[in-house]
Amino acid sequence: MLDVLAANLSTIVVALLVAALFVGACRKLWKDHRAGKHSCSCGCGCSGCPNSSLCRGKKSKNEP
Repeated sequence: MLDVLAANLSTIVVALLVAALFVGACRKLWKDHRAGKHSCSCGCGCSGCPNSSLCRGKKSKNEP
């Protein structure tokens, strides 16, 4: 068992590092989502966006 770990130690370390980076990125995206920050916006505001009527939380002029 130790021979397998010793032979593949570098692969295991790199896999754990990649997994940690992935979990960290997912956690940040989740926290930003919960805080109301959207990761897919351009940062310019919704005034010039062609899809501004499709944003969640906004009502269109036709809705009561």
